[in-house]
This record gives sequence, C-alpha cells and structure tokens, in this order.
Amino acid sequence: GERMVLSMASSAPDIVTYNTLLNIAARAGRPETAEGILDGMIEKSSRDGGGGVKPDVVSFNTVLSAWAKSKNPKGKLRTEQILLRMQEMYENGDTSVRPDRASLTTVITAITSAARSDGSAPIKAERIVDRMEANDELSLRPDVVTYTSLIKCWNESGRPRAADRAEEIVKSLHQRYDDGHAECKPDTLVYNVAMNALAKSDAPNTGERAEALLNRMQDHYYAGDADLAPTTQSFSTAIQAWARSKNPHGATKAEKLLQTMHDLEASGDGNVSPNTIAYSTCILAWRNSRRSDAGERADALLEKMEGYQEKGLTDLKPNAIAYTNAMEAWISSHQSNSLEKVEAILERMIERSKRECEYSESGYSDSAPTTTTINVVMKAIQNSSHPTKHVKAEQLLNRMKQLYEDGDSRVKPNIRTYNIFFSACAMAEGNSENRQAAFSLVVNALIELQDSNHLLPDAYTWPAVWKACQNLLDVKKDFAWINRIFELTIKSGSVNELLFNNMRGFLPPQYLQKKLKTKEDVHQLTVHDLPPEWTCNTKIRRKRKGNQKSHPPRRTNEVQNARSKAQTK
Repeated sequence: GERMVLSMASSAPDIVTYNTLLNIAARAGRPETAEGILDGMIEKSSRDGGGGVKPDVVSFNTVLSAWAKSKNPKGKLRTEQILLRMQEMYENGDTSVRPDRASLTTVITAITSAARSDGSAPIKAERIVDRMEANDELSLRPDVVTYTSLIKCWNESGRPRAADRAEEIVKSLHQRYDDGHAECKPDTLVYNVAMNALAKSDAPNTGERAEALLNRMQDHYYAGDADLAPTTQSFSTAIQAWARSKNPHGATKAEKLLQTMHDLEASGDGNVSPNTIAYSTCILAWRNSRRSDAGERADALLEKMEGYQEKGLTDLKPNAIAYTNAMEAWISSHQSNSLEKVEAILERMIERSKRECEYSESGYSDSAPTTTTINVVMKAIQNSSHPTKHVKAEQLLNRMKQLYEDGDSRVKPNIRTYNIFFSACAMAEGNSENRQAAFSLVVNALIELQDSNHLLPDAYTWPAVWKACQNLLDVKKDFAWINRIFELTIKSGSVNELLFNNMRGFLPPQYLQKKLKTKEDVHQLTVHDLPPEWTCNTKIRRKRKGNQKSHPPRRTNEVQNARSKAQTK
C-alpha cells in the first residue's frame, strides 16, 4: 500500500512519489483510496511549517480520473466537488493546482457516466465547454478529446438532439482547426463517436448522414490527412446506422459498404478489414428491411461467413448473433418456407458449435444457440402456417429444457420463452380436439411456471394465456376452465390495460359485471376502475390510502388444482 511505496523511496518522498502512488490507486479502481491520499497530502502540507508534499494539478487530475472511471454512483458528484476544491485552492493563491484542460475534460467524462439517469448531463457538459472556449489560454481551451467526450455525453443521454449535436460538433471542430486552433484537429475517434450517435438515433436519414461522415473521412484521408483514416469500426458503425435507419434501401446500402471493406482490404489498406461484427450488422440490416427476399439475402451472408471460417478466417466466423439475426430475417420475409429455413439454421448452429467445442481448448463456442436463439425459433413457429404449431412449439420447448438440464446454461428458458409458447399454442388451428390439445399444453406450461423458482409472469404472460382461452375454448362449453383461469388471473394482481381488453373482449359482459359488482357497461370502464387487488402487481398509478405495497405473484399449485376441478365438471 501507501506505506510500502513511500518506504521504497531512496530519500524523502516527493511529488513524483505521491503521484505514482495516486496513479497506482487509480489504476486499481480505488478512487476512495486515491482521494484519501490526496486529502493527506493537503492536510500535511497546510500545517504550520508546510512539512508535507503539496499536491499539484497532476495529483488532482489523477484522483478525478479515478472517480470518473469508477462505477461508483458517487463518481459524478465527487469529481464536481474535487474540481471545486481545485478552483478554491487556486483562487487562494496555489497556482500549481489550477484546473486545466485535462481536469475539465475528466469532469465531462464523469458527467457522461451518469447521463442515462440525468437528462441534464449534456447541458452541464456544454456549459463546461463554453467556459473553456471563452478562455484565452491554450492549456484551458477544449481540444478534440474534450469535444469527443461531449459527443459521448449527448449520446449516452439518449436525448433526441444527440445526433444533430454530434454533427454540429464535428463541423465546429473543422472550423476551429481552420481558424488556427491546432488542438481541435478532428481525428478518427471523434468521427466514429459521431457516427455512433447517428447509428443509435431515431432521427431521420441517419444512414445517409452517417455515410456522409464516413465519406468526409475518406476524402480527408486520401488528401493526405492520416489522422482521419477510416477504420473497421468506422465502416461497421456506418453499416449499423443503415441497419437501424428504417430506410427501405438500408440493407442494400449496408451490404455495399461491406463490399467496400473487402475492396479496401484487397487493395492493401491495413486500416479496414471486414469482421464478424460488420457481417452480423449487415445481416441485421436485412432483418430490419422486412423485404420478401430478406431471408435469402441474410442467409447468403451467413453462408459466406461459414465459408470464410472453413478457410481458417476466424475473424469472419459467424456467432450466435449472426445466426439469430438471419433467423429473424427469414421471419420478417413472411415466406411460406420461413419456418423450415429457421429450423435449418438452428440445426447448423448446433452441429457447427459441437465441432467447434471438440477442437477448442476451452470447449466453448460463441456460435452455440442461446435462449434468445431458441425464442426466435419459437417465434417462427408462432408466425408459421404449420397445422399443428402447438406440437412443434412443445417439441422445441422440451428440447430447450433438455439442453439446459444437460448442462447448457446458455439455453435456460425464460419468461419470454413461455410467453411465445403460449402465443404459439393460442394460434393452433383445426378441430375442437386439436384446440383442446393445444390448450392442455398451455395449462401444463402454466403449472411449470407455478412450480418454477426463478420464473415470474410478466406483463405479457397473462394476456397470452387469455388469447389462448379466446382462440381455443368455447365460452359456454369450457366455462369451468375459463372461470378458474379468471380467478387465477385476478389473484395474480397482474391485470393491466392490455389484459383487461383481452378479458372483456372474450368474457360475457354480464359475467364481468357480476365480478365487478357493477351494472355499468364494462366496455366503458378502464383499468383504473378495477379493484386494487386485481392490479396490485402492475405499474398502474392509482391513489391509495396508506402505504400499500404490491404483493409478489403467488407461488402455489393453483393451476394444478384448477385443472383437477375443471376436469371433474
């Protein structure tokens, strides 16, 4: 610790020794320790006689950086307080601790870490930059690192203006550099961060705007500016912007950029090389395109990746994300053979991941199916026209549970698995016997949920169950079942607006009036008119007396009991 480092000094510890100690604490992720050392330096040096070592701006900046990089929720507040302390000491005559560009940029970084929960974060960061811009001293003026941090702050905040502001900042950097501010020379990183802001934005034309930034980088680079060399990340980010752009030609544009990456690599450009991320994002673009050929185009890219892997190009091997996105592309294409293609991809995943595990020292494969993958296959079954989709869904759920029981924790069923399963069963077609069989599977799955120690119904579970009731049961013949499901539903306290609409769209109005003890038209009621115990586990806001707490969903065998009662009637 501190004593050991100080004892290693050949003479009395000086500022270099202390700053080294501060840096060790900061790199170890211990901001409290670093600040404690700083406090000790200040206290000892301020005593009569000034026998201690006074901290300098490097000392303070190291502690600021330690707090800014920490995941401690106090980080933003501590950096602001330390900066204020620096300013006060400087105003009292200690010029060695005057805040500089690094100090202020680090505070912006700390503000950025809290931007998701603090909507005013980018405004605070802008004010700091404004004060820096107004300063005549070079050491205090913002540089390209400062502006990059500012874009990150806007990006993390999720504010609608983030993308626009990112473009404005890049433009202003070029202007400030042209005006003689050499510290503001734009570089690849600030462009990549700006394109990332566009890629994450829901603003219009983000694909075109991101590619425009990429083209501007290339123009400067080919004109001799090595600081603006586009990288693999630059292209991948532009591809992501097209993938999320909602532009009907976004996927085609994304694939064109992917081909450009191949062309640049072939030309000997060492900065750009297509990789798994670029391909996976391009497949995502086809998934989001919702074009009728989306599945075919995504699958073609996936097969290319598999071919590259066979040639030993591991940087281009498909992972679970690529496979899953290709499945989603087939689903969105609405082809008659979409389910068949999705199931074929799943089998390829399982087979290839087994081979990879056999030849891998770690025994791990990043192309193995995950819970999300299986859920997407379940979704494909739900959306298919298969005549016995409930049977398909049950087979997949059982396979998933078996894989998990055999030790594959990556395919652990979650509540979304069951919600999609319920929805798939709800869409079963055929005669009454077929529909009864499908509903029986719904009941069995409900029993599993009741018995589970880790799965809790969410806002979509009961609506899916009621959709199954509506589609598979006869309101008169199967009323015993319906009444028991109703009782279980209201006991769960999970009746939200969506669920209430499902229930009153299926149940006889007189039945609901009796349950609600009202003569009013149930179709004129809202979820706020329901008894509190029906909605106590939802996010519905209502004025209640006292300090009522929501109740956890019941963990009983009520579904099993319900089945027994219904079968005896």
